[in-house]
Amino acid sequence: MKKSLLVLSLATTFIHSSVLADDFVPAEVINKNYDQLTNTSPRASRLEGINLSSFVVDENGQVSDIEIVATVGQKKYQREAIDYVSKLNYRSAQLNGGAIPTAKTITVSSQNLHASFSNDQPSLGFFNDYEKASKLIDDKKLDEAKTYITELENEHTKNTVEIVLLAWLKSQHSYFVQDWEGFDKSIYEAFLFRDNLPDQIKKRVVKNALQWFISKQDYVRAYDAIEALGNIESITFSEQNKAQLLAQVNDIYKNSGDINQQILLESGQAVLPLLSKSEVELKTDKPLSKVQLRCENKVVDYDTSAIDKIIISQNDVRCGLLIKSAQAQTVTIKQSGKSFL
Repeated sequence: MKKSLLVLSLATTFIHSSVLADDFVPAEVINKNYDQLTNTSPRASRLEGINLSSFVVDENGQVSDIEIVATVGQKKYQREAIDYVSKLNYRSAQLNGGAIPTAKTITVSSQNLHASFSNDQPSLGFFNDYEKASKLIDDKKLDEAKTYITELENEHTKNTVEIVLLAWLKSQHSYFVQDWEGFDKSIYEAFLFRDNLPDQIKKRVVKNALQWFISKQDYVRAYDAIEALGNIESITFSEQNKAQLLAQVNDIYKNSGDINQQILLESGQAVLPLLSKSEVELKTDKPLSKVQLRCENKVVDYDTSAIDKIIISQNDVRCGLLIKSAQAQTVTIKQSGKSFL
């Protein structure tokens, strides 16, 4: 018998005290209010998947407008993730004593548990190819390493641990061959879903991601990475270490100018870049089907045919811009104005 579990974890939230000028209380899960999914298929599958879901919690604590904004592993589990999130029940967010709509993100892992074998560790086949590829990358034998990475991806990558380990391995290979688009995708996935990794690799992922986020001016994620270092139990990350890193990132962020990002949109797939400047402009070649500012203290829908400039106030909490297109295209996002984190 196979049992499929949907595992919920709250996404990391880093909030500076400066954004809490208003009396703001975030939305909070009060009842998971769902039936645990079970499947009695006689075939024991090792295939799993992880999805990052963004959604709106209204003034009554009800979930709506669910979008998958990042996924690794089996895409067939996206529907399970959406069904899971739709049944969550929240205590609504409060602003100055009144209920408000809010945006939330959570990670949902679809995992298969079996009585006959463990599915929470890398298989022997995966481990052997992973070790060979890792050693070849260290030795700068990058073409040979690519052969093993391809075999890992096609033959051995099944469960959530293997999926995220592969993302980390691909990021290292992409770095040395200077495939920056591939590096960006892989290090982002490894960072988002790092809880599936052993602590020592998790530490390397977070440190690499921190440097990358700073270089591409993704300051919200950079602050997330600093917070993540403090949450790895097996490493020493003192308050002094944290303060030093925060001071460095704060200095870079406060002195940064305009931020220009190019984001590739797949047809029908939502993205949620996080924002760190007070004014945002979009440039597209084709019409967008959805543009929505999603903050923890407000949600704003925009007319996709007449978007001028999106304004974020000094008191807004952790804002992202959800964008979706019916046609694949590259969108340019320009962030300017005041720094508010």
